[in-house]
Amino acid sequence: MKRMNMKRIISMTWLLPAAMLSLVLLLPMRAHAAAPGITGTGTLATFNLTAQPAYLNQPDGSSVYSWGYGCVSGSSPTFAPAAISNAACPTMQIPGPTLIVTEGQKVTVNLTNNLPTAAGNTSILFPGFAVTATGGVTGLLTQEAAPGSTVTYTFIATSPGTRSYYSGTQGDLQVEMGLYGAVIVLPANVPSVCTSGLPAANVQVELAHGEEDFRLSAAAYDHPRACYDREYLFQFSEMDANIHNQALAQVNAIQSCIPSTASPCPTQLSVPTEPYHPSYFMINGRSMPDDMDGNYAVEYPHQPYNGNPHMHPGEQVLRPGPMATSVPRARQPCAYPCP
Repeated sequence: MKRMNMKRIISMTWLLPAAMLSLVLLLPMRAHAAAPGITGTGTLATFNLTAQPAYLNQPDGSSVYSWGYGCVSGSSPTFAPAAISNAACPTMQIPGPTLIVTEGQKVTVNLTNNLPTAAGNTSILFPGFAVTATGGVTGLLTQEAAPGSTVTYTFIATSPGTRSYYSGTQGDLQVEMGLYGAVIVLPANVPSVCTSGLPAANVQVELAHGEEDFRLSAAAYDHPRACYDREYLFQFSEMDANIHNQALAQVNAIQSCIPSTASPCPTQLSVPTEPYHPSYFMINGRSMPDDMDGNYAVEYPHQPYNGNPHMHPGEQVLRPGPMATSVPRARQPCAYPCP
């Protein structure tokens, strides 16, 4: 079995040091503090996702064949933060839709496999949660959706934080192709000390810059020392365009193959993922400088999330956790207002 390059997909949040502030203020695009995604309401959060192919736009003009999770065509998800305009959930995006839920919610994810038939089965793993999978076929790590079919995953959002989700089927290829995303679990009991709003000075500065408060919550955890002012979710990844090009070539060859007695057509992909030579380095599915454009920019129909941080002196922004494939997003606890 080929080793999995899972180190390439890292979900984490960042506390950007004050030394970066001058750089941020020089950026031509203004960005609001936000971790955009789709959310569920009430005691049950249901997400109808699909896995399918599309092309990613790159700043060098290339359009790279990829696979990604997205919202089932015709579905009407609820977007968060609600204040962000032009929100969309295409049928394929990289990273996949950020699933925003609340501690204690029951979460159901229905995954439909719309990848090319030659790609075979696909699935989703939700590390950190006790998942019940129904439907589909039995795979190595979880229940999988065969081409054209659906599998259902159910779990309870037991604790606040941010975790990755990604394909549990032939991960060295499917995660590389773009099948990954994040789950944000908001605290159910936000400490009252955190709900008093931003300091007056910060509010005045944000008004002067035409900004709004786009936080998903006023605290990271159910703890009075977990208040914060701004949050960003950055998912870092690398992409070897050669792997993607080989996958596309094999998909096209299989679809156009005319079998004969002497030469039967192949039915499954056989794409080598080693040696690995990444040619694009992305934040939230975009390469520099595209990641500075706003969320849901029309020029990136399959890359909706930006990677442009913005803050003011004295504001508390979330600190990164350990660099691992699946960890809760960690914040630096401190008294509020934090020094």
